[in-house]
Amino acid sequence: MQFSDAALPAYPRLTEHLLADVAVIGGGMAGILTASALRDAGLRVVLLEEDRLAGGVTARTTARVSAQHGLFCERLVRDFGEHLARQYVMAQLHAVKQYRDLAASRGIGCGLTEQTSRVCTAPNGPDLSREHAAALLLGAPAELQAVHGLPFPVREALCFTGQASLEPAPLLAALLPGLDIYERSPVRDIRGRTVRCDGGSVEAAEIVVATRYPMLERWGFYHLKLRQEQAYLLALENAPRIDGWYLDADTRGWSLQQRGDTLILSGGLHRCGGNQGDSYERLRAQAKLWFPEAREVAAWSSQDCVTLDGVPYIGRYSAATPHLHVAAGFGRWGMTNSMVAATLLTAEILGKHYPYADVFSPARFFPSASIEAMMEGALYAARGKSRRLYTAAERETANIALGNAAIVKHHGKQYGVYRDERGGLHAVSPVCPHRGCALEWNADEKTWDCPCHGSRFDYTGKRLYHPAKAALKQFDATEL
Repeated sequence: MQFSDAALPAYPRLTEHLLADVAVIGGGMAGILTASALRDAGLRVVLLEEDRLAGGVTARTTARVSAQHGLFCERLVRDFGEHLARQYVMAQLHAVKQYRDLAASRGIGCGLTEQTSRVCTAPNGPDLSREHAAALLLGAPAELQAVHGLPFPVREALCFTGQASLEPAPLLAALLPGLDIYERSPVRDIRGRTVRCDGGSVEAAEIVVATRYPMLERWGFYHLKLRQEQAYLLALENAPRIDGWYLDADTRGWSLQQRGDTLILSGGLHRCGGNQGDSYERLRAQAKLWFPEAREVAAWSSQDCVTLDGVPYIGRYSAATPHLHVAAGFGRWGMTNSMVAATLLTAEILGKHYPYADVFSPARFFPSASIEAMMEGALYAARGKSRRLYTAAERETANIALGNAAIVKHHGKQYGVYRDERGGLHAVSPVCPHRGCALEWNADEKTWDCPCHGSRFDYTGKRLYHPAKAALKQFDATEL
């Protein structure tokens, strides 16, 4: 479940010009692991976070430390070839071991426990024998098993033994001492080797961009190579205990995970901007059907970046920027990929060899895996921009119910208007400042979401997620 930012110490804003060996941008799991590894190698590291450490996706993680990333082995072999596919699996397995070694060597009490991961298929679902064979070919600890005791029928499950779960907050807290950290210091730009914030700057020989979405678009074409997805989660008490976690072979199905005394039910995956307004409702209905005696104690959503071919971009930001490095596109597998990123980027900056680097190269392009996804992203962008012209609009704000929002047309212009539970109106521009796409209202989260590149804003216009760099323009709703 989510942990409070009070679980980690607070740090000051950047208010001066600093010199460093490495500047790390992004204070989530990947950024902190990378900064810690570089510090341990003897480098002076400055870590910059725009809000609070671990306050974004890291705070919402289910903390699955697993090398099993859905049904992925057969696809990896098909799209990348056996050699690179094996690199990916070996990197993930090594990351699981690294978490164990890190916790043990430093005596960190982060609740790390061994788990078994399972991908399950429905009775009429796909046969998992080919995925099993591909997993064994790539060196994964894979087993086909029958599964019993779940509230739904399962044909079979592909299991990875020897995986793990942990509590992120105590692990991260143990890595922070000795780091030069600045919070609430959003990076506005990078020019040469200088990182510029509102109140100061950092000049560094090497720069790591470990934000969830790469912040610089003049290099690397990341806005064409990433999409953003949302999933929804419920934490349930008084539910029957299960062993480890169970993932549906269909990525849009339901998943179950035991977390201490709490059972986490997740699902409702959709591309950002594609919310139907009933994600939590469907989750709660499923929970009531399967676990009628359970009690909901928390509900939240998580947003993840996904690459064209499903493998993260970790390495040189672009060929034109040899001093700039990136870690992005972890999908739903941020725990192991954060450790992979820390290890790979540390080796890259120190001039050392990392044996699994090639598969993660941001410069790669595999037509079989990438062209269809790139065309899909271009269509989403085109639709998002066309909606600015063709979206039906309300004529009167009086038609908007409490807790709802709509696009309102007034004097030929469109406004995004939300009526809060007390009847107050909040009006913003319904156009994403990133690249001009029309925003969609997410009734579950009370946010304005961009279907093109995944930027999100609360109903007051405050930016919540990149790649947009600015808030939405506000208007006086009483004049509409």
